[in-house]
Amino acid sequence: MNIDELIQSAKRFVLFWFLYAAIIWLILWLTSLTGDQNVTLKWHVLILLSMILAGATTLALEIQKQRRDAHLTLFIEKLQDLETTHTHTAHVLMHPDDTLAPLAAAINNVQHLNSRRIKIMQEQSSTMETLMDNMPLGVLQITTERKIIQANDQASQLLDAQQNLNGQHYDNVIKYHRLMELFEQALKQKKKLRELVKIDDKTVDVSVVYYETRERHFELLVLMYDMTEVIQMKDMQTAFVANASHELRTPLTSIAGFTETLLNGAQEDPADRQQFLEIIQSETKRLLDLTDDILTLAKVPERASSLQQFNMSEMVEKIFKAKADLKDNLNLTLKNEVNDTLVVHQNKSNFEQILTNLIGNAMKYNRQDGAVKVSAMVTASELAFAVKDTGLGIPSDEQNRIFERFYRVDKSRTKSIPGTGLGLAIVNDLVEQAQGKIELTSQVGVGTTITVTLPLQ
Repeated sequence: MNIDELIQSAKRFVLFWFLYAAIIWLILWLTSLTGDQNVTLKWHVLILLSMILAGATTLALEIQKQRRDAHLTLFIEKLQDLETTHTHTAHVLMHPDDTLAPLAAAINNVQHLNSRRIKIMQEQSSTMETLMDNMPLGVLQITTERKIIQANDQASQLLDAQQNLNGQHYDNVIKYHRLMELFEQALKQKKKLRELVKIDDKTVDVSVVYYETRERHFELLVLMYDMTEVIQMKDMQTAFVANASHELRTPLTSIAGFTETLLNGAQEDPADRQQFLEIIQSETKRLLDLTDDILTLAKVPERASSLQQFNMSEMVEKIFKAKADLKDNLNLTLKNEVNDTLVVHQNKSNFEQILTNLIGNAMKYNRQDGAVKVSAMVTASELAFAVKDTGLGIPSDEQNRIFERFYRVDKSRTKSIPGTGLGLAIVNDLVEQAQGKIELTSQVGVGTTITVTLPLQ
């Protein structure tokens, strides 16, 4: 109870006793006129008892009134708390015999239910916020008045938004005409729509859902998923199948053709038979090489990352010896500039395949009397090695494609050079698996240098 209420109570109490005292004084004055002292004494006792009883009754009523007022004030505060998100407000405790106890119990029950609902809503809201922030989808929630009431970060990134989308009308912040057409179409037709939409250099799968949030109240839920990488991967797979089929068909056609020729009588001529058998052997080797490379590409992601220690310089010399035929054909100079004491701790099989493919390419695409040089350097955290040749070189407009599967530089210049077109693709995949990086520098007619950097294991 505040000071104003105390003052008002005091005024009422003083007024009551002033009137009571005036009435008692009037009664005493009237009894004194009779002159009967016994009557006067009795009246004095009666009046004194009445005053005590009246005072006690007044005090009890005032205390009860103040207590009731305090309870009512508390009940009002509790009911006001139900309008907020407070979940830790204490319950009202009253004696079961109190007349306001049923009201207190009802308010406590309502408060308990309200607290549970608020906690559930807070948990759901937290879950929804986490989902919105971490899902790989861009999400927009749009009212029928074209206002964006919710947008996650992924949506802002996909739409290249320069400002906060929340609270904005979409026609003020979205610059993609086809996207806005989909929104308008969904609002007018009141149905779900789905379409692949081009957003800058991205291809986005857009689903627009028209749904009812409550009776006669509708909104749009827009889900956007960047399909660019998926489509690129699908195109690469399609191209890989087409290229693999073509590359496999060429040697198979040669083998089938020359075999048929031999069976039709050419085997009787020793010279023709020898020539055709050599061609069949060559095409068979080409077919086996191609099959081995395709299988290697398929197995790269599954390879175990077991590590071994080995001498890199010895491995380079081993590869040089295995490629002796290529060296002799072009009269190449092979330089192993790797330190004799360099011991590498890597996956030996993967490392050897990387080196074999790089050195093999450097030798195959070299010029007569050219050179191939292998060097290596170790830093505190990385191993870097380079394979440099003095060969044909790669035009600048083709350098970003040489790691693609089956891609070969200017086939008019390299058609006489055997190869599957998968060597550098295998190297690239193995380097990525080892969490390394690969770099290329090249100049037509001067040569090519490919540098591989791998983290030290």
